[in-house]
Amino acid sequence: MKKHLSWLIITLLFASQVNAQLEDRFGYLLEKDLSAYAQPLATSLGVAFNSGGYHDASVSKLFGFSIGVKGMFIFIPDNQKTFTPQGLPAGYNATEETATIYGNKGAAYSGPLGYLTYPPGLDRSWVPAAFPQATVSVLGTELLVRYLPTIKVGDEELDLFGFGIKHSVSQYIPLLPVDIAVQFLYNKLTITNLLDVKNTAFNIHASKSLGVLLVYGGLQYESTSVDFTYKFTDPNGISPGQKNQEITLSLNGENSFRVTVGAALKLAFFVLNADYSVGSQGVFTTGFSFEF
Repeated sequence: MKKHLSWLIITLLFASQVNAQLEDRFGYLLEKDLSAYAQPLATSLGVAFNSGGYHDASVSKLFGFSIGVKGMFIFIPDNQKTFTPQGLPAGYNATEETATIYGNKGAAYSGPLGYLTYPPGLDRSWVPAAFPQATVSVLGTELLVRYLPTIKVGDEELDLFGFGIKHSVSQYIPLLPVDIAVQFLYNKLTITNLLDVKNTAFNIHASKSLGVLLVYGGLQYESTSVDFTYKFTDPNGISPGQKNQEITLSLNGENSFRVTVGAALKLAFFVLNADYSVGSQGVFTTGFSFEF
């Protein structure tokens, strides 16, 4: 993976060096320590894909269509930038914490084999994400689609597909002062020989139109699973029998519930929205779309 990812997905956590360095950094660690090192990344992937699913609980009773782009800034808390190693060989003590994928410097530990070094992180306090999406609505139900054609990433291929189903609840409650809807989301990202990400989310959200301004908010339950595939290169020489072995590690993101509040500006067919979600990692989401 020597090239930067292209088009909008470029920003999805692999921008600015991430794509080229994941494999090198992962190669230092066996499963026990890689779980802690990569956990914040698994969470960020889930936070990204489970964001931007709505900005309006009103669903057309006849026919509607929109196309646009959603962008996110995901904020990494300090407690997700370091971890205490659990996979040190006998005779070594974890006297200090070392960096996760988002931390800064990797620690070094002394023992019978000499100094063992852990990989540094990317020194990031936030990470970006962006992807296109389109919706079609009819009779109070909306279908959301996220899709990118297969992208070549060096010798690998990247695929993105997602969908969502939203249904209006308020259409069954006459004279309700706000619009209410429920939504299910599913997203899948695959980069061959590196990772496979699956995300699901269910939310209930409400919105209120105030002229050209729309205010909205919601509560969402979500889950994320990530399978990382990498080669253990063992630069420290801690396990010669496993050197160059391909390892697949499955992780669940630490994202479960989030609360979202936001607002949108509707100008004819053009809509600009922004919101903030509170969860394991906070995320500011913005987007623009053309809605008909």
